[in-house]
Amino acid sequence: MKTFTLVKWHRLLLWLGGATLLIFALTGITHPLMSWTGPQAVTMRPPALQLDGATLQQAMQQLNNTALPPQALVKLLPYKDKVLLQLTNSLSVERQYLTLDGSAPASDQDVAIWLASHYSGLPAEQVSSTTLLTRFNNAYPSVNRLLPVYQVDYQNGLSLYIHTESLSMAGITNPYKTAVQAVFRQLHSWQWLDSTPLLKVLLMTVLLGSALLLVLSGIWLLLKLPFSARRRGLRRWHYVLSWMLALPVLLYLLTGIYHFSYKQIAATNAGLTLPAARPLPTSLSLTQRLDNNTLYNSASLVQAAGNWYWRLSEFNPQLQADRHSRFSGQQSEQGAQFLALNPAAPALDDTQYARLLAQNFTGLTEDKLTNQTLISRFGPDYDFRNKRLPVWQFDYPGGRLFVDAVSGQLIEQQSQASRFERYSFSFVHKWGVLQPLLGREGRDMVVVGIMLLVLLMAVLGFAMRLRRK
Repeated sequence: MKTFTLVKWHRLLLWLGGATLLIFALTGITHPLMSWTGPQAVTMRPPALQLDGATLQQAMQQLNNTALPPQALVKLLPYKDKVLLQLTNSLSVERQYLTLDGSAPASDQDVAIWLASHYSGLPAEQVSSTTLLTRFNNAYPSVNRLLPVYQVDYQNGLSLYIHTESLSMAGITNPYKTAVQAVFRQLHSWQWLDSTPLLKVLLMTVLLGSALLLVLSGIWLLLKLPFSARRRGLRRWHYVLSWMLALPVLLYLLTGIYHFSYKQIAATNAGLTLPAARPLPTSLSLTQRLDNNTLYNSASLVQAAGNWYWRLSEFNPQLQADRHSRFSGQQSEQGAQFLALNPAAPALDDTQYARLLAQNFTGLTEDKLTNQTLISRFGPDYDFRNKRLPVWQFDYPGGRLFVDAVSGQLIEQQSQASRFERYSFSFVHKWGVLQPLLGREGRDMVVVGIMLLVLLMAVLGFAMRLRRK
């Protein structure tokens, strides 16, 4: 192709392709902006559970004396100055509670408000409303993963999203952050076209295709046209910026196109899945002693190979309460104890229990599950959106899954293809390759800097074209 013709095409592509780059660069900046300027919790550390042998005996007595339907999860957790039994049999309804002394139990909403006060530092009297969310929405998008959650709204405009089963804050926002998030979702992810998927694919193909052709033609011109000292003013700056940004912008577009294309054709990865609901035993008794000097996060009643155990999640004293540690990932527990409810039951540890869970969820035999690994930090395979740590990772032919031994849940199941797409999106599109060197904040500053330079280069291109006309 002649250089003159290529220059002509580059100029024609400027209007649509340049506008596309402007939109995606501007909206790309909003993501780190939300992280930097949005509301923050006063602590990221969940409340600890004071537990002793007498408390466990009370819990078992209460379960023995109460006629309950089959349950998927039975947990002991803290609430104010009490210990509650939490009962879960579905991911779409409120959880139920029993007190150990037979008094009036708290509701799921009560627990959510207490947890919101713990994370926000605001008193319960300032709560203006609470809403149980069983679906994602604009303020609480699907990237947060956890459902159902309570949206706890305060009089000052702050909103917290509380997941009572894991005692976690699933999200925090205010009107400002919600507005910025809406800009990102509507103009970067183009969510406003989700109801018309064919139109979305056609429009995104035109926009991204024009931007890609603009960048490729620009790179070709850079290689074909030698440096000239006659370039002055806008032309010289545009030329310098083009050399600086050619590779980053090309990779940014290619990985964005790959991410968008993959989402259109890929099957959805299996997400959060409860274990099957099981009838509780009719008679519970504790056969082992409990160390009363240990702090716990929670205690879960679990079944393994036909035997029942209390799984005690030991509180991690090294758990940091700051936001940076939460984003980087840290273990909520430093280990687990299993107390058998049958003296003839074999000893059980987390490694064995996690493997049994993986077999139950996949239906695979033990020899098909390989590379069992305890994941204690977030990364490209298991990222911050999942919220829970630690989890157990297993590989199997064609995929990978993560199980949470604390609750016995399947957290995520991935195909081999989805892992490749994650690497592309995490390491290249979001510049995650820089995070080990610069940290999360340093990486975000580099991304914002690059996006600002892209905006400058695009503006210079428009200015040159208008001046030529």
